[in-house]
Amino acid sequence: MPIKTWELDSNFKNEILNEAGGEHLTACYQCSTCTLGCPITEIVPSYNPRKIIQMSLLGMRNEVLSNPDLWICAICQTCTARCPQDVVVGDVLAAIRRIAEKEEEAGNLKIESPRPLFEKAFLHTVEKYGRLYDIGLALEYYPKREGGTVSGIKAMMNDYKDFGMRMAFRGKMGPLGGHGLLKGVLPSKIKKTDVMKKIFEKVEGK
Repeated sequence: MPIKTWELDSNFKNEILNEAGGEHLTACYQCSTCTLGCPITEIVPSYNPRKIIQMSLLGMRNEVLSNPDLWICAICQTCTARCPQDVVVGDVLAAIRRIAEKEEEAGNLKIESPRPLFEKAFLHTVEKYGRLYDIGLALEYYPKREGGTVSGIKAMMNDYKDFGMRMAFRGKMGPLGGHGLLKGVLPSKIKKTDVMKKIFEKVEGK
């Protein structure tokens, strides 16, 4: 892909460096160890974290923020464990994703990946109940992903018939999980959820 120098944003790397997790961006010297050891590349050959970092350093802001591969990192930390420069690649990519989300909120970008919706639903569930509540997470995530309550419930039930049932029979989620029929279906909160609320307020700077 040819680089259009007149479209490069020289401040993009500074934008990433100023985001939490992005402070080690410039330590990368493009050895490709992160990509060569990444398990995701076996499933998605186009995924190349080294290339995303290189494009970010060059100032290819639009190309990086609109890259769908930006959202498929599994955060397994294999790349970080092997990086000779101690670059926490997963954190750098997370910093870039936050910039992309800000651009979407500003109306400058459309994110096709459902990952931001899932992450927000997950965090909201943990903030509310102090723990993961599978059904609550699904009821919040699916309608937003599908663009409506009815279509969201249909998609949730369709997925539950396959993946969800396999998890349920292994005791990983309701309604068959745990030691009771309603275990995992009805929400249960941990003690002192006010402490969890304070943690979220501090992280979000409220």
